[in-house]
Amino acid sequence: MKIPAATLLTLALIGSAPLTASAPISASAAVSTVTASPATTKASNTIKVQNVDVKLLFDGVALQPPAGQYVFMYNNTTYVPLRFMSYALQKSVSWDAKNLKVTVAEPTSSELVVIKEYLMNATDNSAFATKNIALNNVNASYVFNGNNKALPKGQSSYLLNGSIYVPLRFLSESVGNSISWDQKTKTITANSKSYEEKNANLNSNGNGSSPSASATPTATATGKVSYESITSATEAKLNALQSQSESTLMGTLLEYVSAKDDATRESIIAKGKQQLASFRASFNSIIADAEQKLNNNGYSTAIIQQYKDAFEASLQGGIAGAKSFIN
Repeated sequence: MKIPAATLLTLALIGSAPLTASAPISASAAVSTVTASPATTKASNTIKVQNVDVKLLFDGVALQPPAGQYVFMYNNTTYVPLRFMSYALQKSVSWDAKNLKVTVAEPTSSELVVIKEYLMNATDNSAFATKNIALNNVNASYVFNGNNKALPKGQSSYLLNGSIYVPLRFLSESVGNSISWDQKTKTITANSKSYEEKNANLNSNGNGSSPSASATPTATATGKVSYESITSATEAKLNALQSQSESTLMGTLLEYVSAKDDATRESIIAKGKQQLASFRASFNSIIADAEQKLNNNGYSTAIIQQYKDAFEASLQGGIAGAKSFIN
């Protein structure tokens, strides 16, 4: 059984000397971007709005649009930068300037690499500042995963500094991902299907792929929960937690390696510490729950120490692997 911690590689970054990493290839030069020239757009009017201070969470990770891109409200509709949002959802975006057509689709493997690089370099850590912005209406057409999509009646798309802005709900419905807007907290939450499936597994006690890895311990004929049921459910939870930690922490490690200055590295280390604390707390919670169930049903709790020992051994292996990776 694999215990989460094998991929807690970012622990090796804590207290380590700053790395010297070469700057990655510019994503803007490698991927077709959504740009349009005012001379080629069919502008019917210009709107003037103020940007909105929002929090954006993508698969549980906070991101901000790059400098010069904003989120704003117009006619009770939230507008977002299409390219940034699509990339954050790991979708490819292309722009046909001649026909004013935007195409959003599943990326190829090479496009996905560049998209991930773009996201690592797109985070804007500067403080929020209110800005008055003016945007031109652009009469663009949209294709999502091969299907033509029209903007709802009364809504438009807008152009600012080469970036197209679309209504948040229109984007949500078109890409098929879960995107929500919390007006009270000013938070946009976007989750991929794989992320939601992982969370569903965690929330349902980790229904693993193995039929024996049932997340809900089942009772025997005497009303006593079986030992195998308790341990299988525990291991299913741990495997689900491992999958989530692998994705999150490896992304953080790559962010650190690609960082260009010490301030950014310090920020990434702080984020990594928070992520690690969260995953360790989840691990401890899973173990405590299993230990209680074993005690309540009169079973030996020796396996709890095995889980803990495996966790620590895997943690040390992860640290060694990270050091070899970054040295």
